[in-house]
Amino acid sequence: MSKFEKLNVDIRKEHGTSAARRTRLQNKVPAVVYHSGIEATPLSVDKISLNKALKTGQMIFEVNVEDKNQFVLVKEIQYHPVTDEIIHIDFQKVKEDEKISLEVAIRSTGEAQGVKLGGLLVQMLNSVTVKCRPAEIPEFLEIDVTDMEMSTNLFVKDITLPSDVEMITAQDIAVVSVQEPKQESEETDDAIEDIDSGAEDTEDNVAADSEASTSKDTEESSDKSGEEG
Repeated sequence: MSKFEKLNVDIRKEHGTSAARRTRLQNKVPAVVYHSGIEATPLSVDKISLNKALKTGQMIFEVNVEDKNQFVLVKEIQYHPVTDEIIHIDFQKVKEDEKISLEVAIRSTGEAQGVKLGGLLVQMLNSVTVKCRPAEIPEFLEIDVTDMEMSTNLFVKDITLPSDVEMITAQDIAVVSVQEPKQESEETDDAIEDIDSGAEDTEDNVAADSEASTSKDTEESSDKSGEEG
């Protein structure tokens, strides 16, 4: 289970663009936390603490607002268009006993049999949406590829789920595939064959044009001779 990072936050008493700019000058990021049916609370988040927390890959954090510890889910992050620095972040309050939906990364485990025979393991889906309580959110989900043969797929339904975690993503979506490697020599031969075929077509067209031109010249010459006679 995830261990939630703690974020250092303060309630913002000032609002507006100028106030947000002053907040950033203090090495803090303007933020807001909201919950269904509750008025949004403007916050400021310590910039260093926020960047460190986001690097963990987690999307739920623990904050202390008005002397109350809360879990919050990252809903939206706004970045500066030039510097890529975070300029605003939206949080959604979540309750410990409330199930929420969020994306979780997928990791493959084991070595596929098809890969041992020279195949390529291709991961087509990197994350899925699950539903669970905040304390039960897994850091990632695993899919075992050990028994995969050449030209086979594994699907969302094959992902190992912890107890009390519900899958939201459709079960029939492919996650990983073992594919046969393309033979470079065959591709090269095909390319050469295409070039040769194109060259032959060009030569045939040139020859046909030449024959047509010769035939036309002969006819014109014959006509001219007939006229002179």
